[in-house]
Amino acid sequence: MSLEENRPIIFSEDKGEQPALFDESITLKKHKRKKRRKTKRARVKASVADILSICDMTPDGAFALQENKGYMDIMQLQSKDIYSPSTHETEYDIMMMAKFFQSFSYDIKIVSMNFPVDIQKQLRAIDHKIEKNSAPLYERFLLKKRQELQFLETHRTNREFYLFIYAASLKQLSEYRNNCRRYLGRVAPLIALTEEKKLDLIYKLYNQNSKL
Repeated sequence: MSLEENRPIIFSEDKGEQPALFDESITLKKHKRKKRRKTKRARVKASVADILSICDMTPDGAFALQENKGYMDIMQLQSKDIYSPSTHETEYDIMMMAKFFQSFSYDIKIVSMNFPVDIQKQLRAIDHKIEKNSAPLYERFLLKKRQELQFLETHRTNREFYLFIYAASLKQLSEYRNNCRRYLGRVAPLIALTEEKKLDLIYKLYNQNSKL
């Protein structure tokens, strides 16, 4: 065996021959670019009015929506007892509601909300009877009745249902309003709301922990 065969093999470390598999400078640049993109924050709205979809109230009590997206109105659905009617009446109500949803293809929304029980009228009547009463036994009954009413006022709420109607113009809104009254007249008659009640509803929707 010759001496040349026993010589150790030396590999050249010439960096120009092969590109580096991991370039730290390129990776750092990419990381900085990504970091800049992540830290870019979205523009914050100037006020709460810019966030809400409602911008104004029309003279007839409807709401104008932001960015010319049309109008909205609110009407209350008169609720009814669903346990006392017969099976035939319940099936009829279900059929009429199904027909309403099939026939009325425009944008609507049914919202249920809880409101405190308003019994001020009953309390005033009880207080008047207590003042005029002269029988001790009857006064005990009136005081007990007054405590029951106060308990209801503090711990109970009424669940009310509202129909939100949307339209592109005030003329369409009036037409949709009449159509809803016609379709739901026998099942759940619609009750017109005052402007104050509508504003209370909007306030309650956007401040659900508040009390009216």
